[in-house]
Amino acid sequence: MMKKQLKCNLIIAGMTLTLVVSSPATANVYASENTALDQSADTTNTVEITQETSTELATEENASLTDVMEISEAEIDTYFSDSVFVGDSIMLGFRNYCMKQKDSFLNDIQFLAAGSFSVSNSLWDVTEKSVHPVYQGKKRHIWESISMMDTKRVFLFFGMNDLNVSGLEGTCEKYQKLISNIKEKSPDVEIHIISMTYTLKGAGKGKLKNDTIRDFNILLQDMAKENGWGFMDIATPLADENGDLAVEYCSDGYVHQSRAAYGVWSTVIRDYARAQLDGTTEFPLGIPETEENSTEESATVETSSESILSAVITETPSPKSDSLATTDINKCNFEFRHTAGFSAFATTTE
Repeated sequence: MMKKQLKCNLIIAGMTLTLVVSSPATANVYASENTALDQSADTTNTVEITQETSTELATEENASLTDVMEISEAEIDTYFSDSVFVGDSIMLGFRNYCMKQKDSFLNDIQFLAAGSFSVSNSLWDVTEKSVHPVYQGKKRHIWESISMMDTKRVFLFFGMNDLNVSGLEGTCEKYQKLISNIKEKSPDVEIHIISMTYTLKGAGKGKLKNDTIRDFNILLQDMAKENGWGFMDIATPLADENGDLAVEYCSDGYVHQSRAAYGVWSTVIRDYARAQLDGTTEFPLGIPETEENSTEESATVETSSESILSAVITETPSPKSDSLATTDINKCNFEFRHTAGFSAFATTTE
């Protein structure tokens, strides 16, 4: 999405330059007493070049926007037939809800969920008393079960049984360890993190308070962006105006969720799948957000902006008009900077 915004900025920049160069004040750049007609012709050619550049960029952007709009419902159904949802008792409730739906894409989702499951105990040894989810009749580590499923994407929902045990940072560290184990066994699998949901107002205990949960979800978002993982926000659609779990979505006066809540889940996950498939998501897969990437984007903007400016100033003014040209070109830079907002031209020589 950032690249599309940059393209739009470049289109605006090109159109702005067209207006600036064709205005009477800027026409002085190419004017002199002895070569008025020649410089006038140069100005006309410059405007044509700029208009042509803007048209090409606009055509490319329109084509790109058209490409991202067509995602069929069948494609979304298929998206979830290759997915496994992993989590605790709240995820177990979603599994039970999905099993009761008839002729639905929800029937194709696989689950690895168990009561009291957490990122902490997911890393423990599998024993007779451990709460690891059962797959094919046997308790297994999550990463082993996922490798046997041959699935394309994994959705992880944890935190409810972790915050009071490991705190915010500790839970995130264990989250990353779990994901590392999954990727080691299934390197091509997609990772999608689901936000932790809230408690009913005033029902939270210890660190399991909604303000802490909000902080935790921010950390999860940051972790997803830094690693190129998906992030799905379930918490917000289930919250009331105060940011707590809405009463109609709570089934036990605490944290567990109602049938109505899981109906919201069904809508949210489809919207999420569509955004992932058409490229409009805020959390694109496999593209970690780093300072280096941000710097490269800025360099691309600067280079592209300078190319557009060089297309405008195509001829060297005659010696007699050189001083005037320098002054007016600086004015053009100034107008370009403040109209299009490009930091590449923040410094001009007067």
